[in-house]
Amino acid sequence: MSENVSVKDLVRGDLINVSAAANLAFNEQVKALIKSGRQVYHFAFGQSPFPPPACLKEALQEFAHAHEYLPMVGIPELREELAKFHARYDNLSLNSDNFVVAPGSKILIYLVMTIFAGDILLPSPAWTTYVPQSRLAGKEPWILQTQQAQGWKLTPETLEEAVAGKGGSSWKLLILTNPGNPSGACYTDEELEALSVVCRQRRVIVLSDEIYARLTFSRRHASMAKHYPEGTILTSGFSKCASAGGWRLGYAHFPTALRSLMAVVISAASHTYTCAPAPMQYAVAKVLRENFDELDQYMRDCATVLEAVGNYCHRELASVGVGGCKSEAGYYFLPDFEVVREGLRARGPANGTHMTQSMLEEANVALMSAHDFLRPLEELTTRFCFVCFDGAEALRALKDHPSQENLSDDFLRQHCLPIVKGIQSLRQWVLKHREQ
Repeated sequence: MSENVSVKDLVRGDLINVSAAANLAFNEQVKALIKSGRQVYHFAFGQSPFPPPACLKEALQEFAHAHEYLPMVGIPELREELAKFHARYDNLSLNSDNFVVAPGSKILIYLVMTIFAGDILLPSPAWTTYVPQSRLAGKEPWILQTQQAQGWKLTPETLEEAVAGKGGSSWKLLILTNPGNPSGACYTDEELEALSVVCRQRRVIVLSDEIYARLTFSRRHASMAKHYPEGTILTSGFSKCASAGGWRLGYAHFPTALRSLMAVVISAASHTYTCAPAPMQYAVAKVLRENFDELDQYMRDCATVLEAVGNYCHRELASVGVGGCKSEAGYYFLPDFEVVREGLRARGPANGTHMTQSMLEEANVALMSAHDFLRPLEELTTRFCFVCFDGAEALRALKDHPSQENLSDDFLRQHCLPIVKGIQSLRQWVLKHREQ
């Protein structure tokens, strides 16, 4: 064999130019800059800033000895607790036998895409991984554009226009992220009910990615599974609400009407990941059963801090003319830097990629252009992750704060200082370019 075999000889033609997940690749670049000694305000990666709750860490230690292969769908006690979990928070009546537990929900989303026989619909903006997953599954997704004026949310009219009389397969799979990544937008019950009408009429199955549901700032979450129970696959996990991203525990719930699809997903699981990690399954099951109140308070505290930080970032950027919808949940919002377009145009291409490069070079602010999240290149929106602070310190300080519902800017300056410094650096960059 020659030393350099052509990529065309080894890789499927449609995958030759596929790259690593944009957010993960950029995160590695920024981490390398920081390691080299450079001051960088890292607003480009969505990872929980908080430590996992104490009850979960203790339970994981208790079950660290567990090493056996577990059922492909997950242990029965965990699936039963997951059904109770969603009954408590979302008023859903889910069948514990219809859960599939996995090492993260990402693999389950990919397996559903791979197995599904129809077309895949992706509202834009969308999480960076959905399109590459679709292509790995051998499908070219249909992109449905949403608008900032409508909160970056898919409307029934847009969905209807996309699927009515456009051909393709008889069934469609809509990937709906609620709360949104990268937008931080939350759908209301009324909005989901209106979407469900189109889904029923047009044979659209919904995969509802609800990984940020427990971090809504209003403490209320509307699930598509409530309005379209027969056609919604609900996916979630504990990467965000329990800050256990690297521990890898996610799940999907399939409606009874889609048991045939679920059966093939389970079969695929047996040939890919085998089962979710045993210590994590036992630990989460115990916490949900015995430490629910502690976990609930932990999630409330995390959401309180995130809301204060998100509001601060939105308000400070708005004060210099940066538009965008305020986040309603999770780690993100989608600011629009249209105000600097003319300043950028005087120095080169006025597009999202050029803009974020300038921010990094001149303001030491790392942001990802929303082009990586399926927005047009010329659009000056970015995904803004407001989680670059010490979450452990913030949670400790919250317990002593006189008003745990309304955190002041002083609180943020004392306990979330990288956020404050980064935002102020970005404000100065905006003012500089806005005035040119």
